[in-house]
Amino acid sequence: MDDQIIKKKYFVFSDESGSWHDSNCVYVRSWIVIGESSYSKLIDKINYINTSIGCNELKWKTLAHNPSFFNFVDEFDFRIFITISSPSDINWEQKYKVTRSFSTQVENFDFGEIDSVLMESLKKKMFDDIKNVLFLNFYEKTHIQNAKDAIDSVLPKKDNLLIYRVDPPQMSENGWRDILKAISPGVQIEFPRSHSDEGIQFADTVAGCVRSFIEKDGDINESIEFIKKIKSKLIQKSSINPNPNLIFFKEIKDSIKQRSGEIWTL
Repeated sequence: MDDQIIKKKYFVFSDESGSWHDSNCVYVRSWIVIGESSYSKLIDKINYINTSIGCNELKWKTLAHNPSFFNFVDEFDFRIFITISSPSDINWEQKYKVTRSFSTQVENFDFGEIDSVLMESLKKKMFDDIKNVLFLNFYEKTHIQNAKDAIDSVLPKKDNLLIYRVDPPQMSENGWRDILKAISPGVQIEFPRSHSDEGIQFADTVAGCVRSFIEKDGDINESIEFIKKIKSKLIQKSSINPNPNLIFFKEIKDSIKQRSGEIWTL
């Protein structure tokens, strides 16, 4: 108990932008590390922006159209780590035998007395669930591990109490919790809804901004300006655990590698 009392409390907020199972998306997850006193300031700033703009929760699209509020990040301390996956570059059929052999093996499965429409629906659900589990336990697990390593480099867990607050993920909450607990025993983890947590709203905004930059979408100019505002908060890149961190680097197309590197040149 005494050790718990002397530890400083830090929050790690994480949210994703993009869909891991949509080949047209880049999947970006942001990790915001912030101390308890700075979090109080963040709450005030996010609430002020939401009230001024007239929205229920802050997202990148909203902030991008209101660049006069970009300076709010100057008024509290935080650190950022970014992890990125590229769904279109995941070669399920060749890398994971279970997906490659699924279509042939399932034909021999006895579905019982159900019609062909329901049977096809079940096949799709089974295949999607397999891919979900694979992504969670390979790709998302690596997102979590690499982020944990980066956070530990600036905030050793033994000296601090870490509370992870994560927007309910696209994968299983229980599965996500189990992976984090195995990777980083002793941390606390919560899954509040984004509309009720300003830290997650900030994480969502950062993730959306980075994806906007990587994909060069309609808000690219705004994303460049916001990244310039937060670049000094990025946990410094390293050869061991670079930031942004490209999950399974060899699988990702060169255009994403190039764009990720350009963040440091802005």
